[in-house]
Amino acid sequence: MPRTKYTKPPGPLPAIEQVQRSEFRFRNSQWDKLRKLLPSKLQELPVPSDYIVAAANESHAPTRTLKTIADAVIHETEGAIRSHLTVRSLSSEHRMPTPANVRAAIRRLRKALEPFAREWVDTVTADLIPANLDDLLAVREQELMGLKAPSKLAMLCRLVGNVVKERISAYDETISEQDTARYVDAALACGGVKHPDFAKHRDRLASLIFPKD
Repeated sequence: MPRTKYTKPPGPLPAIEQVQRSEFRFRNSQWDKLRKLLPSKLQELPVPSDYIVAAANESHAPTRTLKTIADAVIHETEGAIRSHLTVRSLSSEHRMPTPANVRAAIRRLRKALEPFAREWVDTVTADLIPANLDDLLAVREQELMGLKAPSKLAMLCRLVGNVVKERISAYDETISEQDTARYVDAALACGGVKHPDFAKHRDRLASLIFPKD
């Protein structure tokens, strides 16, 4: 049987205030390990005072004093992993929207609207539904046909890689893709996030951090 026949539409999601957010934090030893993987210049440059104030006002304020730009990079990495773990937990409990299950929802809706679209009901009732709604839904279904749900791991890898890149470039520093991948590998390992191991699958990890768009 076609797999799409059994795909269920997205399900209801909890209210934002009911979402169980991950409390992930790097341990002190992990923080120190990650700091050493960043360029020495970032380990020496002080964090701007306005950044410290903004970080202190976050919902997950830093548990340690942010002294250097390297600390800022690690703090933002920590937040990215925490968000990833939260979304991963939410996805395991609820049917999050994906191209496949949104198409399933569209197919169900188009089937339910068939009596209206084909004017099998009386004219007054049929006119309650916009005349071109079925056409619009058909177009949207086709648009979703070739799409796949974005990989959560790829999004996390790219986000952490961009954090490193942006912070480094802002201070006229450089870091190789290999050293960036080594940092991402260590950070994800500390966060318990399964990913291609740098030592064994360097190219696979690099493809997640630096996608060829």
